[in-house]
Amino acid sequence: MKRSFRSQLDFISIVTISAILGFGAGLFGAALVFLTAIQSGQLEQGILALLLTPIGSAAGTAFSAVLGFPFYYWYSNKIQGQKISGKFAEITENKEK
Repeated sequence: MKRSFRSQLDFISIVTISAILGFGAGLFGAALVFLTAIQSGQLEQGILALLLTPIGSAAGTAFSAVLGFPFYYWYSNKIQGQKISGKFAEITENKEK
């Protein structure tokens, strides 16, 4: 069942989601660089780019999220949270000792 809510993500969630999306975008870029490197005969550089590009992209988008969080927080408060849709499950933490 698809449900819609108004939500405001916290700092850690914004940075985590941004890093995951950046990593995925880096995979696409890494594949392009890898194919180009193979065609030009630079296999070692292609392999290095294949490994480092997703990590660098994840770090870059996480850093952008850190810089952009104050604006997101202000804007989200102003509009009382952004509308999000999808599947949701509440996670309750068991704090038994």
